[in-house]
Amino acid sequence: MRAPMASQATRRSQSANLPALTGRANYQVMASSRRTSSGTLPTLKVIRLSDERVIYPFRGHADMPFFEDAAAAQSFAEAYGWQLVDGDIAVPE
Repeated sequence: MRAPMASQATRRSQSANLPALTGRANYQVMASSRRTSSGTLPTLKVIRLSDERVIYPFRGHADMPFFEDAAAAQSFAEAYGWQLVDGDIAVPE
């Protein structure tokens, strides 16, 4: 039997005891890739950890370009993710 998942309130109370993260340490960039019939497509998710806000993907975001191989796609996604992080740090919502 699976253990029940922690609610957001429980996670917030647990994270309240942790020191506040600043700069790039306050973000999680998850980059990967997936194969399609047209090529390899980068996948990306960027989360601001302090408030668990998803920075990317967002509604209306541009499509990622196709690549020949998975390593190039993942590298592109990771670099793009850190550019989004730097932009959010400079001009937070």
